[in-house]
Amino acid sequence: MDRVVMTIITRKWLECCLSGKLILSVQIAVVFCVLSAVRCQVMAGETDFLKTIGRETYPHAHAVVVKEEETMIFREDGSHRVFDEVFLKVLDDKGLRENAVQTFSINRSYSDLELRYLAVIKEDGTCIQVDIDANSREDTASRYSRMNIYNSLQRDLKVFVPGLEVGDTIHYRLFRNVFKPVMENRIYGVVSAQHTIPVRLYRFSLKGPEHVRIKWLVKDEIPESVRYRETVSGGERVMAWEFSNVPEIVPEPYMPPVDRLVMRLLFSSIDSWEAVSRWYYGLVEPRLKPTGEITAKVRELVSGLDADMEKIAAIFYFVAREIRYMGITAESGRPGFEPHDVGLTFSRRHGVCRDKAALLVSMLREAGFRADPVLMRMRTRLDEEIPVPYFNHAVTRVLLGGGRVLYLDPTSETSRQFLPDYERDCSCLVASSGGDSLAVTPVQPPEENLVTIAVRSHLKPNRSLLGTIRVRCTGFADTVMRSAMMRKGRRERRDAIRRFFRARRPGIELADIHWSDPADRSKPFSFRCEFRLPEAVLPGCGHVCFLVPVSSMKHMGVLDGLIDRAGMVERRYPLRLDYTFVTRLTESIRFPEKNVHPNLSCATTGHHAIGCSKVSRKAGDHRAVQMPDGAEDAIACDRMRLDTDLFSWKTCFRLEGGSELVIKRELTVRKTEIPAEEYHQVKTIQSDQRLGILIPVIMEDR
Repeated sequence: MDRVVMTIITRKWLECCLSGKLILSVQIAVVFCVLSAVRCQVMAGETDFLKTIGRETYPHAHAVVVKEEETMIFREDGSHRVFDEVFLKVLDDKGLRENAVQTFSINRSYSDLELRYLAVIKEDGTCIQVDIDANSREDTASRYSRMNIYNSLQRDLKVFVPGLEVGDTIHYRLFRNVFKPVMENRIYGVVSAQHTIPVRLYRFSLKGPEHVRIKWLVKDEIPESVRYRETVSGGERVMAWEFSNVPEIVPEPYMPPVDRLVMRLLFSSIDSWEAVSRWYYGLVEPRLKPTGEITAKVRELVSGLDADMEKIAAIFYFVAREIRYMGITAESGRPGFEPHDVGLTFSRRHGVCRDKAALLVSMLREAGFRADPVLMRMRTRLDEEIPVPYFNHAVTRVLLGGGRVLYLDPTSETSRQFLPDYERDCSCLVASSGGDSLAVTPVQPPEENLVTIAVRSHLKPNRSLLGTIRVRCTGFADTVMRSAMMRKGRRERRDAIRRFFRARRPGIELADIHWSDPADRSKPFSFRCEFRLPEAVLPGCGHVCFLVPVSSMKHMGVLDGLIDRAGMVERRYPLRLDYTFVTRLTESIRFPEKNVHPNLSCATTGHHAIGCSKVSRKAGDHRAVQMPDGAEDAIACDRMRLDTDLFSWKTCFRLEGGSELVIKRELTVRKTEIPAEEYHQVKTIQSDQRLGILIPVIMEDR
């Protein structure tokens, strides 16, 4: 490609000279010289190791970290410098797309970053240096603005790599200067030695004063891939790790965060998690002093309330709803950790998570409760063996009588829950003057996330079902529905409920739709409607036909669709369901009383129900169940059952009073994360749910 460019320029130069356009020829000559200046030739033999990397050695990889050398040099105060040199080879089109733009994150409150060198090494060894200034752009990190946080110091440096082709190697040298550590006089970090692409060789060195003691651990170590060496000289300690021939981690849908699964190096000079707790206490406690306005507001909110939970709820919902989640002004001390003064947050009526959590702590203390700020690592857990304070959220903890602990997150303006379920099973650390240990937010009992669906209908002579459906949501199911409805107008809300039912039971016709006020958090969110299901009875063979009830649907409730995450035959990593819940459906179908037969007559249509099909997990086990004559209350089918420490699933058909069929279905999910070795249970639930849809009520012509 470069030869073609140079040939074109040379030809243009000759044409200009012959035509007398000397000024233009001088300009082109300058361009020619610039192109020559940005070309570089790596010394002979320096890139020979790249020639061994290709499809033959890595047949399934999109790119390979061929070589990386990273050195961190730290001082006693925790400030440090990082030098990083990387050779990354692109092996196919996907690798090309993913690496055509290199992105480097910078938090300018704490550090500076300089990309000192960037080049593309062609397969023939030719090295073309990239003009970094001409091909880079630094912007405010968009991921924060999407969260309504506007911090001009959170930056992303994006560098376009021109001329990159499959088979090329990206070579860059990076320098990062961390001039202010988050925790002063401490050095710590987590280094990923495994990625979604293979790593041929990665060396990481940590250099600093000999007397600074550092604990370290390689977590999820891959056998025979790590070597460690330590040397001391002239008062300096050098700790060096070498990771070689590290296979890529192949992502799976709905797996835990990759940084929890990869081989990683943890190091820290922090003594314990208790030390982090004390540090955070010293950072946040001075910000919690209430103003007169805050005190007056607390008195107003709890006036006339006697029960502790009523008082807590009144204060919580005030902070959640009246203090908008928004960050504009950065903190001066420890941005990202340190809240603003609670008086400022209260008066401005806005703040980010740590501001709202601090205000909630201050107000709860004014009301007489033992409340403390809490650091949290959202959606995942930290490694407890080595204290590394990589938290990304802040909430509140309240200690109640009898040792009860209550966590509260006031960042959501629509939730009825004190702590949403996606913040459960996450690492957390309470700010304490005496120091607290790393903990995990408790998983919600499934019954707290309960959806009940009640269907009452009667079969008409024209083979349609008419009736009502009532749905009641609690816990996170309430949060999902309430949050969605609060963002919609009246017509949009009605359409949303229609879509909810039609997605679960195609062909259903709805009328007279009602729902509770989503802004009223005093009671669970609920909705109801009348329905008509035409052609509910399907023709069969001879005298047999089939009644397909409303409950014959794959996903009954709000959260049931999570089971569909089990799309793989088997898994290597755990499956994240994220939520525990119970969905409980009861459907009652009344048959016409005219010409009632003891075995459940279906009146003027001349149908007689002989039961429901019984489907066993054994292939070919399919039979009708005959009701006994004169039965007043007989179980027709009680077959689909699974009950483990992870799940419970059951379906029951019951004939009551000779003219009413009651169908009950219940799904319980007890764990937020399913180990790979237990994944087969999810597949069993999926299979049983599909079979459950196919179970009709078998009816016989009389």
